[in-house]
This record gives sequence, structure tokens and C-alpha cells, in this order.
Amino acid sequence: MKRIIGLLCAFVMAVIVAMPMNTMAAEGTVWVKVSGEEAWTYTDGQGTEILAKIMDKTLYIRGNGAIPAFEHWGLGNRPWHNKTIYKIVIEEGITSIGAYAFSDMKTLHEVTMPVSAFIEETTAFGNTPVDSIFYFKGTNIVSRNIGNVPYTSLDSIVAFMQKYNGTYTYRMDNYYMTTWVQNSVVPKIDKLSPVDANAQYYNPNYPIINTQSELSFVTPKTDYTMNASIVSKQQGKVALEIFSMVLGDKTYATAYNMSVHNWKGQIKYTEAPMTYKMTIPAAFQYPGRKFTLIQFGEGVVNFLEDEDMDDATLTFTTNYPSTVYALVYQDVIEAVPEVVVPQQ
Repeated sequence: MKRIIGLLCAFVMAVIVAMPMNTMAAEGTVWVKVSGEEAWTYTDGQGTEILAKIMDKTLYIRGNGAIPAFEHWGLGNRPWHNKTIYKIVIEEGITSIGAYAFSDMKTLHEVTMPVSAFIEETTAFGNTPVDSIFYFKGTNIVSRNIGNVPYTSLDSIVAFMQKYNGTYTYRMDNYYMTTWVQNSVVPKIDKLSPVDANAQYYNPNYPIINTQSELSFVTPKTDYTMNASIVSKQQGKVALEIFSMVLGDKTYATAYNMSVHNWKGQIKYTEAPMTYKMTIPAAFQYPGRKFTLIQFGEGVVNFLEDEDMDDATLTFTTNYPSTVYALVYQDVIEAVPEVVVPQQ
């Protein structure tokens, strides 16, 4: 069964409009100069207390709370703007980094920051010189859901790596962290390596799940050159916001990019609906679990219900095969038959 939900344009516009509003948060903020030092303090009156200090051409950021965002046209409001800075060291306690906070710093070539800090926008380090080194330090992954959809500090770091894949060199503490990243992206991140290749580390709260799937045709191909592909891929914040909006009481598992091609290229629409089958990753399989695909297309969100009875596969029908999908599920609890005790 397919249920089509019209995607409210107002919601999308609200998300788009909200983005610049977030970056404007720094417009009314004040960095206070520390007397006699090349240092500045910042507080928002709500628990955020940050010290930014330049020593030996290194900018140290320490304290508690979020580094505020800036408008692109207001970069001169940053205390460190136009300073000669080779390195940035952001210490544990900083929870997030706002848009354009460290963008366009022409002499910068190395950044160290905790893996627990969210990169709110990829512009936070936009236009950093090519081949700069980013060391995402530690293993303290922090969760901050988008609605009912899980979203972590490492997810935000992965989004930054994807944006500048091949441009910068990335370092993480160990193979667990680098494997977690590489398992969530397609294509793989170039120039990513562990600092300690021998460290034995594993975080059971954030397991590395094999989310690979296979996609096949159920409906006979209308063109023998047609082929179908599916890749598990982390989605951007807007897609996750929309998935969360329509998720209801279902549980988010993961997201996929699916694509159908023929000799002419990608097929985004077929005149007649076609049926496809995807495999469910073993990590998500459970007896009786009911899976659904949320299809995020151009202007609409479709719920594509599973058309087969196999716990290991999901069969769906659509006219719009090549787009983004979220795999969600609901565990069906069977009612326990009522036991009638005969009266004595």
C-alpha cells in the first residue's frame, strides 16, 4: 500500500529561512577583549562561557558552550579575523561550532577539535587552505536527535568530511572511529587515518552496523539496459527534519540513495509504476517487524509499505525510483489471548 503525503512548502521554506536566522545569532553577541592579552571572552548569559586566546600563532578555544555563528558578510566581527593563525585548538567542553566561525582563514593549516562538538554548518571551516589537517580528537560521541531521528556529533563531522572530501587530511583516534565514519558514507572519505592504529576500542552505544542492501527488479525491465543500485548514505539536516516530521511512532533505521539507470542515464520517473525489492540488513531484522520506506522526492514525501511477507526483504512500488529513502520500522506486538477462567 502506498500513502502519499503532500510535502508542505511552508515547512521547507521555514527550514530554509531558519538557517540564516541561526547564523544571525552572532549579530548581537559581544566578545570582550582581555586586557593586556590577545584574548577575548564570550558569554550568552545562559551558561556559555568561552575564552579565545592566540599564542604563538595558535588560536586556543576553551570553556563551555557553543561557539556562535556569524554571517558571511560579517566575518570582520570575529575577534580572530585577519589574524595570522596557523593552528586552531578547540578543547573539550565546546559543544558546537557555528556557521562561518573559522571560515576564510587563509593562513590556517591545522585544526584540532573534540569529536563531541557539533559542526553546525560545513561553512564553519569553509575555504580553509587545501591540504589542511583536521584532527577530530577523542571518542566521546554525543547524541542530539533531530526530532525522532538519531543525529550525533560524529554525524555532523561526517557531513563536513563529505563536503570537503579529498580537500583536507583527516585524523581520528583509532580504527573504530575511522571505520564508523567510512561505514556511513559513499564514496569513502579520502585521506582519513587513525592516530593510533593499534588501539583496541569499541563503543557499544554506537555500534558499527553493516547497512548494505541489494536492490532488484520485481517488475520485468522495460529496457534491457536498466539497472538498479542502492547505497546507504547519511542524509543532510533538511532530509532528516522531513523524515522526523512524518515518522510518527515508527523507528528510524537508516537512509539510502536508490537509483535506476538505463543507457540514457538516471531514470527519475516511469510512466507505469514498477515494483522493486531490497534486502533488509541483518542488524535490523526481527521476527514480525514491519518495515516501511519514506521516499523523499521532489515536492512530496511518500510512504511505501512493504508488499511481501519476508522479514528479510522489503518490496515496494513507485513511479519515482531514483531518490532518497529512509528505512523505518515498527515492531508489531501480538495481542495475548484472554484466558477465561470458568466459574466454580
